[in-house]
Amino acid sequence: MIPQPVFDLLQTGVSVIVGTRDSTLMPESTRAWGIHVGKNRDSVTIFLTEAISRKTIENLKENGLVAISCTRPTDHVACQLKGRLQTIRPAGQRDRKNSSDWHREFVEELVAIGVPADLCEAWITAPALAIDIDVTDVFHQTPGPGAGEKV
Repeated sequence: MIPQPVFDLLQTGVSVIVGTRDSTLMPESTRAWGIHVGKNRDSVTIFLTEAISRKTIENLKENGLVAISCTRPTDHVACQLKGRLQTIRPAGQRDRKNSSDWHREFVEELVAIGVPADLCEAWITAPALAIDIDVTDVFHQTPGPGAGEKV
């Protein structure tokens, strides 16, 4: 499902924004603290801080639908993954390592565009929940020709 170029992008310090909606179609978004592609490339795990993601989690429990926008800050290469909730669970040791690795990469991306590294240390990234998503669609979202096309 997730093609090699998108897989490669997701291995870098991409910004991860999670979009959901409630039963009245009211949108909600929050930042995820990492993304990890599943073994068969048909799923991803994102990491949400419960304290700032309550409405997103509520929406996921209600309808299971999600759009995940990922953009690399240094060059704006971007994709969007759409999917359906598989599970919400406390982040385990491996999840915390994946989130920590992503955080290091994301900070490197931000420093490269001029954001002070110490600013990034103020983020509250724990306690985190691991949100497993079955990917149903992948879209090219890099600005320019082809943006919005299904991959």
